[in-house]
Amino acid sequence: MFEPSEHRPTEAIVDLNAIQHNVRVMLEQMDDEQKLYAVIKADGYGHGAVQVAEAALAAGAKGLAVSTVDEAIELRQSGHRFVPILVLGLTDPRGIAEIIYYNLTITVSGLDFFAKAYQQLEDTHHLAILEDAKLRFHLKLDTGMGRIGLTSAAEVAEFAKAVEDFNWVDWEGVFTHFSTAGGGPESYIDYQWNNWLELTTAVPESVRLRHYANSAMGLWYPREPKSDIVRYGIALYGVDPKDQLPSATKSPLKPAMSIVSEIVHVKHVPAGTHISYGATYEAADDQWIATVPIGYADGWLRRFNGIPVLVDGNACPIVGTINMDQLMIQLPQEYPVGTTVTLLGQDGQLENHVSMIAASTDTIGYEILCGIGKRVPRIYLTDDI
Repeated sequence: MFEPSEHRPTEAIVDLNAIQHNVRVMLEQMDDEQKLYAVIKADGYGHGAVQVAEAALAAGAKGLAVSTVDEAIELRQSGHRFVPILVLGLTDPRGIAEIIYYNLTITVSGLDFFAKAYQQLEDTHHLAILEDAKLRFHLKLDTGMGRIGLTSAAEVAEFAKAVEDFNWVDWEGVFTHFSTAGGGPESYIDYQWNNWLELTTAVPESVRLRHYANSAMGLWYPREPKSDIVRYGIALYGVDPKDQLPSATKSPLKPAMSIVSEIVHVKHVPAGTHISYGATYEAADDQWIATVPIGYADGWLRRFNGIPVLVDGNACPIVGTINMDQLMIQLPQEYPVGTTVTLLGQDGQLENHVSMIAASTDTIGYEILCGIGKRVPRIYLTDDI
């Protein structure tokens, strides 16, 4: 298990003020009746789930969303005892006792879960837990994502009738996910919307929450009836869902994470010197070469070798192959050991924006942020919490 490295200068700086700002950007577009749930799965997209949750709730979020029961339990144990936590992924019914004990809201996509969960409580002599609490759940509808959920109004109607036999459950919500709101054909949004309207006709009026808005749907494609919950994910961290650069969209979102390190070694090499594994780089002339302690084990992947890093306002190319723990860069002049190196973020007039890096490496900003390794310490900046 990786632990943060306290004895090297590589750090991920997380600005919690930016998290709060991004929450307020979305809240300004929402009605008072709507609720914002901060999506902090995958350790808050690599930013730190507990810290991001605290910032988002302080800024006005009314709930949290995660992917797994374990992620939800971490939040409960960190002190978030009463805020609603929705587990977006499907869960193992053998964990039913903990789900109810920690007051979690789970996602289901069929009836099998309930029978298996009840049997688990019976087999483990935990049925008494149902005397004080019910299992709260949201039903997932597959309107075109093709991942999980019921796909027809007939299936929903059958589910609604059969679930009445389980008097120990609370059917609180129903939801879906739009697969192209953050990129892809916009016409598919209309296709999914029509499916959503059709499927929800079979949902009983007693189901209190009906939600479909992720970041992209919430920011750009509001519909009527409105989504009772906006599941605010990538935009919470200041990244455009389509990885559009702020300069192109005048986006009000503020990126929350920057990654910085320092020069730990510098040398002057003559023309013809080879650098890094495979000797794939050969200096064309005399050059200043510096070593920076970050590599693919930290999430700065080998395919990022075409992305320059920033030193003293200069874009400095990575030379040779990125190593597991280190990489080498070409400097425009000699800089001393200890000079700051910015891999993600702003330095002077230059910025390495996560969406720019994503476009240059044929991926998405989500993957880059989630891939920053655990041994990179997260340093938190905040004024308001």
